[in-house]
Amino acid sequence: MPIPATRKMSPERVKNYGQIAHEFELSDLTQIQTASYARFLQLDKESRERKAEGLQDILREIFPIESYDGKYKLEYIKYELGKPRYSPVECRQLRLTYGRPFRVWLRLNKEQPIEEEVYLGDMPIMIGGGEFIINGAERVVVSQLHRSPGVDFVSASEPGERKTYSCRVIPERGSWIELNISKRESLGVRIDQSGRFSAMTLLRAMSPEYSTDASLIRLFHPTKTIKCNSEALTELVGKTSVDDVIYSEKDPRVGEIIVEAGQTITQKIADELVSSSSIKSISPVRMTA
Repeated sequence: MPIPATRKMSPERVKNYGQIAHEFELSDLTQIQTASYARFLQLDKESRERKAEGLQDILREIFPIESYDGKYKLEYIKYELGKPRYSPVECRQLRLTYGRPFRVWLRLNKEQPIEEEVYLGDMPIMIGGGEFIINGAERVVVSQLHRSPGVDFVSASEPGERKTYSCRVIPERGSWIELNISKRESLGVRIDQSGRFSAMTLLRAMSPEYSTDASLIRLFHPTKTIKCNSEALTELVGKTSVDDVIYSEKDPRVGEIIVEAGQTITQKIADELVSSSSIKSISPVRMTA
């Protein structure tokens, strides 16, 4: 049986089944990367014409740097990006990073001010398609979602156990701070990926006002001052001392601590406080869970 000859079908006209009849030019999808990096470097502008954004804004934010005694002050003048030492082809072959020499002009203010050029390294340069050449290989910056700055509160519970609460403090720039309450009802803190430590340590580091045990107790518990007499004996027992109670100069045991800040006042300590003529008043609080 003879095989019929095949014939290639070539349509005389193309029929469009879409709603848009005209063709549109494909937009530049790498413009977001290239335009933003151009604003960051501001290569096409002189140092005096550069806006306070990108690299210029970062350097202005860091400087001036002043010594602790105030005798020396390091000021930023300008920065420059030199010509690339190698071409993109040479960087691929020699496994180098394609970039421009990054130099910063600084002024050291002292008795005789000094201006000097400082070489900080090579600044990577983005080529045509929005990619960098890092160690001979092409790399791109991938955009990703970022958590909005603010404070997030989370509660979690497991079957048969009580709820645990935590919160994340997300700043616009800098490290994340996570506070959580453990199963033993202790408040802990983690900064980024660091280990967990007490929240009281964070409070002490934040301000000199909270650097003592007494200031932390007053922060969380209302306090009042009572006179040390026989009538206050029952009111003292079982409570916690806010401050260190120390014998005064009127007592031969001057300088000796009777009860430390955060220590529970027992019956024996209360009797000693009341019987001592050098202790006039004390600030106890009742700790609650």
